[in-house]
Amino acid sequence: MRRLSTRHLWILTLVVLLITASRAIRINDFHLDNDEIWSIWQTMGTPQQIIQWTSPTENPTYFLLLDGWKNLAGMDPFALRYLSLLICLPGVVFMYRALRRQHGHTAGLIAALAYYAFAVSQFTSLQARSYVIAQICLPLFLWLSLRYFDHPNWKRALPLALTLFFLYVGTITIMPALALLGLYLLVIYRWRIWTGLFPAALGVLFIAPDFIFNKLLQVQEHSSVARISKLPPLPQAWFSFFSYFTSAPPIWYILVLVALGTIIFAYWRKSRSADNRRIHFSTQTLDVIFWLGWLLLVPLILYVAEPKLGFFTPTRYGWWYVFGVAIFLGITLAKLPNIGRLIVTLTFVVLAFFPFRLNNFGYIVTPLGEDLKWLRDHLEANDALMLDTSTKLSCSFPEEWDYYTHLYFPQGLRFVDHPEGTRRLWYVASLDDASQQVGKDLTKNYVAGRFVGPPGCFFRLYEAPPDPVGILYPNGMRFHGAEIMDGDKPYNGTPVMREGQPFKVRIWWSVDKQVDLDYSVSLGLWDTKLETNWDSAPNLVSPENAPHETSRWQPNQIYVEERDLQIPYPYSRGQLALNLIVYWFGDNKRQLPPGANPDGNLFLKLIQVVAW
Repeated sequence: MRRLSTRHLWILTLVVLLITASRAIRINDFHLDNDEIWSIWQTMGTPQQIIQWTSPTENPTYFLLLDGWKNLAGMDPFALRYLSLLICLPGVVFMYRALRRQHGHTAGLIAALAYYAFAVSQFTSLQARSYVIAQICLPLFLWLSLRYFDHPNWKRALPLALTLFFLYVGTITIMPALALLGLYLLVIYRWRIWTGLFPAALGVLFIAPDFIFNKLLQVQEHSSVARISKLPPLPQAWFSFFSYFTSAPPIWYILVLVALGTIIFAYWRKSRSADNRRIHFSTQTLDVIFWLGWLLLVPLILYVAEPKLGFFTPTRYGWWYVFGVAIFLGITLAKLPNIGRLIVTLTFVVLAFFPFRLNNFGYIVTPLGEDLKWLRDHLEANDALMLDTSTKLSCSFPEEWDYYTHLYFPQGLRFVDHPEGTRRLWYVASLDDASQQVGKDLTKNYVAGRFVGPPGCFFRLYEAPPDPVGILYPNGMRFHGAEIMDGDKPYNGTPVMREGQPFKVRIWWSVDKQVDLDYSVSLGLWDTKLETNWDSAPNLVSPENAPHETSRWQPNQIYVEERDLQIPYPYSRGQLALNLIVYWFGDNKRQLPPGANPDGNLFLKLIQVVAW
C-alpha cells in the first residue's frame, strides 16, 4: 500500500504539473477584458477604499487578495493572471480526493483532468476575477461534505462551513450549483442529511450579514426582471449549451457517448447477477444517476428558468455546469478497460492544451491595451494625445485608460484638447465616423505618420516640422529642421553611435515660391580629417507620391525626406558633425542660407562616436 500510494502521489503531481503548463503557456494569449480591468482598477486604493468601492453584486475578498498580490508581483497582466493560475491548482487535488473517496484513484484522476480540460475552466483559471475561487471550492466543498457526513464532528464541520463561505464570496453565480449539491447530499445520505445542520448553520452565520444587507436586494431585482429572449428549440439549445463550454465539441460528444455506453454496459452485466436488487439501490448507483441527471437536466432546468434566472442566454454564468459533467465522466470512464482509461486520460491532457475560443467567455475586450503597449515604444517625451470624443471609440472606458496608463506610462500621458502648440500629436479616433474638420486641420498643418489599432480605436501620429519658421534659402526652399532617427522616433539629446553603424536622417522642407531648378541635397559627416558625403535629389517619403524634383514642389506644403547614412569604419573615438548642402548639379553652385559657412555647409547635428 505504501508503494502504491507513492505511485499515485507521483501521478497526481504529474497531472498538476501538466495543468500548470497548459495554463502558463496561455496567460498572454488573450487580452484583458473589461471585467478583469475593473477588478485590477478597484485595487488602486487602500484596503478600506477597496471595500467601499466593491459593487453590491461582488465581495471584496478577491479584490483584497489581488491587491496584496499586485503589491508583491506588480500590475502586469501576466503577473496578475498568474495569481489565478496558482489559486486554481489546488482544485486538481480537491477533485481527485472527492472522487477517489467513493470511486477510486482512476475515477479521481480522470475527473480532475476532465474538469480542467474544459475550455471555460481554462479561461476561468486564468482570468483575473473571483470565479477562480469558486472553481476550486466546488470540488473542495464536495470532498469535505463527503468526509463530514461519513464521520460528523465539529472539526470537520468548521472547514466545510468556511468552504461554503468562500464559494459564496467567489461569485454569486454559484448559487444554483450549491442548491444542486445540497440535493445531491440529500439523495446520497437521505435521513443522515440532518447531521449537516451544524455546518450549514455555521456557513449561513458567515454569509448571512452580507447576503441580507447586500445580496438579497440584488437577487430580488435579478429575479423580478422579465427576460424576453428568443431561445432556440430545446434539442438545439442543449447541444449549444454543452458546446459553449468546450474547445473541441466533437471530441467531447464522443467522450460523453463512450461514458454513456460504458455505464449502460456495466450495469447491464451486473443486472444479470444474483444480487440484482442490491446493485440498483447502491450508493454508487445513485451517484451515477445523479451526475447523469446533472449532465442531461441542468441545461433543461436553466432553459425553462431563463425568464427568471437568466443563466441560459448569458451562458457563461452557468460555468459551474462542467463540474458535474467532469464528475460523471470520471466515474463512468474509469470503468473502461486499461487501454481505454489510458486513451481517455491522454485525450483530456491534450484537451487541456487545446486553444479555447476567446469570444465565448470574455465580456468586453477592447484593443486599448495592445495600442498603448505599442505606443510605449514609439512615444517621445513631449508627445501628446488627443481623443476625438465626437466619434464612437471602441476603447473609451476610462478605467481602462487609467489602468494601462499606470502600467505602461508611470510618469503619465499628456492629453490635449486641441493640436495647437504640439509638435507630435497622437490622434485617437474611430475611422468610421472621425471628425472631418479635425482631420482637415491636422493634414493642413501636420504630416501623418505611424499608426496602430483597428478602425474603432485608431492611433495615428501627426508631426509638425521641428522648426516651424525654418531657414529660407535664396532659391525659395525653406529648411524646417533635421532629425537623426532612433528607429522611428528622433534621438533625444546628442546621438551616441558606434563605428560602421547605419542610421537614418529625416529632413523637413517647404517652398515659399515655385523653385526654378531641380536642386540636389548633400548630407556630409565631417571631422578635422574626414569628409563623407551622400548626394542625391530629395528622397521624399511624405506626402505620398510627391515629386522628387524641387521645381515641382508647391507652396503651403510640407515635404519630408529620409536618408540612410553610416558612420565610417574603421573609426576611432571622436565627434562627427552632420552638415547640409543644397546645390544645382548643373553648375555645382551652392546655396548660401543664413547660418551656413562660406562653402554653403549648414551645421545640423553633432554625433558622438565611441570605439576602441
